[in-house]
Amino acid sequence: MIPKYVTKIEQRKLQDKVFVLEVINDLDDAIELLCESLGPHPNPFAEDLCPYYGVLWPSAEALAGYISNNLNKMKGKRVIEVGCGLGFPSLTAAHFGINVLATDFHPDVVNFLARNQKHNSVEVAFERLNWRNDQHTLGKFDIVMGSDVLYEPKHPGDVAAGFERLLAPGGEVWVVDPGRGYLQKFLDEMEKAGFKHSFEPQTINKQELFLFRFFRD
Repeated sequence: MIPKYVTKIEQRKLQDKVFVLEVINDLDDAIELLCESLGPHPNPFAEDLCPYYGVLWPSAEALAGYISNNLNKMKGKRVIEVGCGLGFPSLTAAHFGINVLATDFHPDVVNFLARNQKHNSVEVAFERLNWRNDQHTLGKFDIVMGSDVLYEPKHPGDVAAGFERLLAPGGEVWVVDPGRGYLQKFLDEMEKAGFKHSFEPQTINKQELFLFRFFRD
């Protein structure tokens, strides 16, 4: 069973909207609490339960900001966020009238997303999705986006393949990354899949971030 984590409220303003986000109060304490709840012999897949989703990561802030400044690129498009966590980018898109589907594999994300929808009076559709699973029936999307999703060795290839399965012809992939060690491998995987990309630097609280738009000619 996933433990009940101590939370706090953070606020971020984009255009005329102040977003109220319920986040995990202390990630280290939350991980320790999870380990205690799992006992001395945890399931080998217990790592997938780590509550990284409960932090408002700078990459998610950067993606949300990019969305609020580029609504013209999204109007009338079908949009999906993978690894949504707290769902700040999806909440932002939905607030501004974009058709967005938030997805994540962690079983507790739906609860946090529901709370944050309520805090912001915004409704966002959600589906639990493992991007390594090619049997989903979600269809194709004009924009596939994600933030800080490249933090394990297996992620560059798995995420690139998942993005390609979700993307409609002529669509774009938007990824924000803080410059983790697997970024270059992911760029290589996307290039092998036939994607070109453009790069736009982003800064959140003096931290430099990397926003990539992937597309095919």
